[in-house]
Amino acid sequence: MSENFRSSYYGTLGVSSVAVVKPPSSLDVLIKAEVLDVEKLKSICLQHTLTTFHRPLVWKTILGVSPTANNEATRLYVKEQRKQQLEDLKRCLKVVSKEPGTTPSPEEFSLLYLIEKNRLLVSKREEHTDLCAIAKPFIKLFPDYEDAYWLFSSFAAMWEAEIESTDLKTKFIYCLKNADRELHDHLLCTNTLNNLPFIQWFNQCFSDLLPELHLESVWDKVIAGSSTVLVYVAVALILDRKQYLMAVKSKDGMYEIFQDIPMGAFMDIVTRGIRDWSVSGSIVDRHK
Repeated sequence: MSENFRSSYYGTLGVSSVAVVKPPSSLDVLIKAEVLDVEKLKSICLQHTLTTFHRPLVWKTILGVSPTANNEATRLYVKEQRKQQLEDLKRCLKVVSKEPGTTPSPEEFSLLYLIEKNRLLVSKREEHTDLCAIAKPFIKLFPDYEDAYWLFSSFAAMWEAEIESTDLKTKFIYCLKNADRELHDHLLCTNTLNNLPFIQWFNQCFSDLLPELHLESVWDKVIAGSSTVLVYVAVALILDRKQYLMAVKSKDGMYEIFQDIPMGAFMDIVTRGIRDWSVSGSIVDRHK
């Protein structure tokens, strides 16, 4: 699907395209190398927004779904091994839960992942909810069942480790205070700061809020090594809702403020978030 077609289609839905800096021609050279350089691919993701043509290969390579050896025989071998592993997971799912469907679903992906990680019997409902939210974009963006699942699985494992090791809440509050002291102090004085749904946003990596067109550009950065970009997107989102938040005196009505965001507003929110992140000095904050 071409970039122009996607942009035109989303435009009919009232969703504007994200203002992006497209990857340089050097990316085409990189993806033709005999061995793909993961660090260079990450660097391009951090500095640019990938096209829909480049994104599948780059994401799969960085997340370890595809091998760095850039030859057909190796790719086919790895794909076959992953296919067999996924079939094993499906058989387990059939035994412990339900018959796997012929088409992917977020619920199924979540259960398969929990089986893969040996956590099905000890997982909590909130964990399943977050995994389902993260699975949805992969199912929509990648029509191949196996690609969608393994990308989701690798991303979810990476993101769980990131959430465990990074205090995004503290970073968010600090950045919000610096960006708009008046709004920060109002939320603090009304005891509504901690009622902002930023924990959900971070746990689900914005997957259940941002339209896929804008989520892709944010996830380019996350997959490449920066979770902090989410902090700046969250701050940009809060600032966009400032006039409504300044009128709030208690947690009542807080949830609804973030349910009525015009689709066209997401371009400005994500563009501002990525811009502020890019000049913050927090480009890379995770090393795999």
